[in-house]
Amino acid sequence: MLKNIPLTESLMSLISIAIGILGANMTGYYKPNVSYDFVGNTIAGVFGSILIIKFLGRLGFDPVSIMESGSTNWSLVLLNLIVSFVAGGASIFILNKIQKKLKSKEELFAHLISSFRVVSFLEGVSYILLMLVAVPWKYMVGDAHLVKLLGMPHGILFVLYVILALLIRAKMKWDIKSTFIVLIASLLPFGTFYIDRKYFSEK
Repeated sequence: MLKNIPLTESLMSLISIAIGILGANMTGYYKPNVSYDFVGNTIAGVFGSILIIKFLGRLGFDPVSIMESGSTNWSLVLLNLIVSFVAGGASIFILNKIQKKLKSKEELFAHLISSFRVVSFLEGVSYILLMLVAVPWKYMVGDAHLVKLLGMPHGILFVLYVILALLIRAKMKWDIKSTFIVLIASLLPFGTFYIDRKYFSEK
């Protein structure tokens, strides 16, 4: 019956993230001393599942490998889901351990803000290279190598940008409108540079 269910790389990626979120929130539920409430656990689950699948998934259970033969390898799907679930749960403990090593919440937010600025810069650079160099090269020369080369790093940086933006939102006192602007900026060329200048240049 499962063999008849259509599955694509994009759908598999979304399922992996959902399972990572489930793992993080279940860990938070059964281990409330390390929980960061639903929003925090969900962000940790997204972060943990994506990074683990991106890096360890190359061993053969990432969405691309699962669909490589043109049909769904359900054994690899199961492995992917197990790893995503564990990664989501483990991310809660990792965040908790990092927080304990820092002396205070102020220090934690200082690190998060610094990380956000670095990721914001790299995300902006990767987006410009992707849109102004890789994509035109693909259509002018017919070579998609640069798009593939820059696509994955940009995707990871985009996810990190969104996660960090949500984590520092309260500290930065961003209301819904400001948060929306910060997130939308990541979809626009030079947008993240504007955000850094607007919110951090004098901080």
